[in-house]
Amino acid sequence: MKLNKQARKGFTLVEILVAVAILAMLASGMWVAVGSYQSKKLINKAQTEITLLEAAMNEYRTDNGGLLPFGRGDEESSSIMYQALSCDYDGDGEPDDDNGVTRMPYCPTFSVIKNTKEAEQGEGIPVLRATIRTKDKGKRKVFVVVDPWGKPYRYRLGCEAEDDKGKTGSGINADFDIFSQGPDGQGDSTNKKGENEDNISNIKLW
Repeated sequence: MKLNKQARKGFTLVEILVAVAILAMLASGMWVAVGSYQSKKLINKAQTEITLLEAAMNEYRTDNGGLLPFGRGDEESSSIMYQALSCDYDGDGEPDDDNGVTRMPYCPTFSVIKNTKEAEQGEGIPVLRATIRTKDKGKRKVFVVVDPWGKPYRYRLGCEAEDDKGKTGSGINADFDIFSQGPDGQGDSTNKKGENEDNISNIKLW
């Protein structure tokens, strides 16, 4: 008796290509989902850290008769914020001594990291020794408080606040602003043509 051979021994090239295309789409969707989750996680981390910095700055203000350090919202302002909240004015990474007694930092959750890759991991608010630009267009190496993307948090004295020299700030809040420039490191800034198409807004407390 002659056997009817209708069963195929393998897949056709078209079937293989379709299967590969489906797998590629699934992998792409999963990659996007993971990336979105990670991005949201870092944004939430930044928001939590800003809240902690805000609380520490309010405690600093209470202890200093309502006065706050002057900050312009530039890279250098991150160093100013670090010094005020860590009580580390000599830049050795440790709170300074006051007549032989170590001063208590306003933000005890600061954690010194070695590089920007460590900024999104671990506990505490990361602090990095980095070279920054100063207001006189010079450069110096100091400790700065960094966001989950390894960029300096910015601090700006408020529009109704004065420092110990009677200088009024230009912040949006009345007292002070603390913000991150977001995942792209550009924040709300624009280029020379006034364009701001791809920038993500500042992660801020106002």
